[in-house]
Amino acid sequence: METFRATSDTVACTLTQDDLKETVSAWKKLLRLSLVSRQEVPGGLRLMVDSRSKAALRQLVDIERECCRWITFKLDGASVTITAAGDGESAIRETWDAERQHCCSQPEALTQ
Repeated sequence: METFRATSDTVACTLTQDDLKETVSAWKKLLRLSLVSRQEVPGGLRLMVDSRSKAALRQLVDIERECCRWITFKLDGASVTITAAGDGESAIRETWDAERQHCCSQPEALTQ
């Protein structure tokens, strides 16, 4: 398991509009085609995808680590636990809402 700890308390995403659009599309596709489970955990969520999609999950986590430094990611193969303190917890649950497939933060700031 690899842990990538949050380095900021500010709940914000630094992606450009174009990069955000591309990343949102990639998350939607991954969740639509490969999501095995979505479990709420203290501070956020645990997502598990089909094992054949673990490389795609890793690629998206790497993007998120750079643009959303307020999130802690624990990556374990085809599973990732995404957590944050304070307002970040609800932002994570809304952002990775599998039913709405709205995946990724809003640029510059997320509101509660």
